[in-house]
Amino acid sequence: MGSDLIRATRPHFVRAGLGLVMAIAGMVLASFGQLRGNAVRSTKLLTSTDRLLVVGGALLVLIGGIIAVRATARAMRGLSKTHIGDARGASLGFLCTVVGYSVVLLLVLSTLNVPLGGLLLGGAITGVVLGIAAQQTLGNFFAGLVLLINRPFTVGEHIVLRSGPLGGEYDGHVTDISLFYVSMVTENGPVALPNASVLMSAVGPGAKAPTEEDEEPVPQGAGGAPDHSKGTSG
Repeated sequence: MGSDLIRATRPHFVRAGLGLVMAIAGMVLASFGQLRGNAVRSTKLLTSTDRLLVVGGALLVLIGGIIAVRATARAMRGLSKTHIGDARGASLGFLCTVVGYSVVLLLVLSTLNVPLGGLLLGGAITGVVLGIAAQQTLGNFFAGLVLLINRPFTVGEHIVLRSGPLGGEYDGHVTDISLFYVSMVTENGPVALPNASVLMSAVGPGAKAPTEEDEEPVPQGAGGAPDHSKGTSG
């Protein structure tokens, strides 16, 4: 199974590598055009030839970046299909696509010598505001990634979750593990638990609270005191 999976995803990684090489070549070409114009004319204004080199390099970065991102996303979906399922694999592929295209856009703007200071500052401020507003959602999302990668339990497994944030103990079968919730079927019915709380829980049969039947009675001696002499020699 592992060799078949590697064989199936190898072409995607090869295309991703070729796209990365193309993007690097475009960055080198654009840098050569900018340096050539500055060295020849001692000014930041570029000639038509130099501008053509810069624009051509930016196009190479754009095309190569798109090829690399799409191939990497497909490889991620293929690798995760057997471990976390098609739905979660598609989500990870989408996340890889969004992050990859964002990086490609920044590289293209940088290649065109567009000042990115104000753009990065505005993006950082917006990211902080959105992060504070969606703190719980992001916490569940990243906790879901940890659960999907580390796999402390799998779909169909009978587990016991015990945690303070969950308000007690949950005993049942896992029916689904998404990027935000873990779905279980317990004696009281189905329940969806946030991933952030599940990640902080004790998992396994040993997480179940001991009952009165599990507690071994202590032998009592005279006067109601525990009898420690039972089982000793002499």
